[in-house]
Amino acid sequence: MTEILEHYLTAARRRVAQLELSLGGAVMLLFVTVTARWERVRATSDRGSESVEKAVLVAIGLAVAIGLGVAIRAVVQQFQGQIK
Repeated sequence: MTEILEHYLTAARRRVAQLELSLGGAVMLLFVTVTARWERVRATSDRGSESVEKAVLVAIGLAVAIGLGVAIRAVVQQFQGQIK
């Protein structure tokens, strides 16, 4: 019985690690794409470059806020029994 439980726990840990790597890759891809777009717009001396710069900063801030929210929620759910 404990072998089955250990097998499921190991599989769950693997899935969580795969999910973390996938999300990390997606965030890195998004960052690279936005950075490349920003550099192209800046290279063309577009007058709207300030708004693009602000949009990039807002997008990065939003990604960080969402990540922190997910992390905090995961910690609260993990230790919910101890919080009471």
